Amino acid sequence: MVTPVLIGINMGVFILMAILANTDPDLESRIWYFGAISRSNFHLYQPITSAFIHDGYMHIFGNMLFLLAFGPSVEDRFGRFGFILFYLAGGAASGLAHIALDMHPAVGASGAIAAVSGAFLVLFPSTRIKCFVIFFFIGIFMIPAWWLIGLFIVLDLGAQLFTPGNGIANLAHLGGYGFGIVVSFTLLITKLLPKEQYDMFSIAKQKKRRADFRVAHEMHKLAGVYQADQKLDPVSAEIAERRAKIGVRVSNNDLDNAAGQYLDMVAKFPDRAKALTMHRDAQYQIANHLYQSDQRQDAADAFARLLDAYPNDSERNIITILLARIQAHDLDDPIGAIELLEELASKITDSETKALIENELAAIRSLKSD
Repeated sequence: MVTPVLIGINMGVFILMAILANTDPDLESRIWYFGAISRSNFHLYQPITSAFIHDGYMHIFGNMLFLLAFGPSVEDRFGRFGFILFYLAGGAASGLAHIALDMHPAVGASGAIAAVSGAFLVLFPSTRIKCFVIFFFIGIFMIPAWWLIGLFIVLDLGAQLFTPGNGIANLAHLGGYGFGIVVSFTLLITKLLPKEQYDMFSIAKQKKRRADFRVAHEMHKLAGVYQADQKLDPVSAEIAERRAKIGVRVSNNDLDNAAGQYLDMVAKFPDRAKALTMHRDAQYQIANHLYQSDQRQDAADAFARLLDAYPNDSERNIITILLARIQAHDLDDPIGAIELLEELASKITDSETKALIENELAAIRSLKSD
């Protein structure tokens, strides 16, 4: 809710300033003079007011487009109140960074939105952003967030170094990026913000796990563990070897083949259910890949195995809701989905998750009645 409200406030101020420019130019000039952040005419309110004043249609259009793209996801992670504080603090920090090194006054939400973009870079680095590109070629491309935001940081840095008098508050942008990145890292390190599977910390951790697993697998392979270990019966030895090979596929991000080998293993050994569940990260990636590949029955089975093997998983609530959605919408089992969600609702106290469950239950019950 916060992101559209911020967009509405910015647009409202812009429209009001445009009206004043035609009806009361003196008042508009005074608002500009006192509202813009300036070293020579500094007031304590300016780090906030300057973030809501824009100079021209392209200025506000570009800023609001970026806020619409990155704001909702960061708001979802920070919460509404936390996002409001972060946005305003990011705008203030970027404005102060600007006047610390530049005598010219500055306006615009660019610094606050740069802070939001910096936070997005830390929290969702691998998310792909749909972009309309005009550069030697024209087209719509899905560009990873770390590449897109990193490019804008480099452009601002280059502009500040080589064309400092370009009329753009590049220092404010860089201050905003730095603020967003530092705050997000700090919140994750201190665990004030729970880590998720898709933030920088978790991705780095998963990468290390994959590398460690690859090394361990090669060591086992060289030692001939699968052939030499007499403690394993032939079936257990084959399952262990298959699991290891699937794990290597996952570590190499070869999810198509990993998922295929996993399904082959499950089909061949239906009576060894517990032994077939992969390491948590591998099981999650395979299940998610099956879901994205529209193999919903197999995805539901893989997610169910994950929940059974890892009852305290940090993503348990979201996976359970997703599993219920698959059951209701793809597997024609709304009753089972309702039972799954009602059981989950009885065990949690988080108001936001409860609201999400209630919305999902309402949708499934409506589907059932139809």
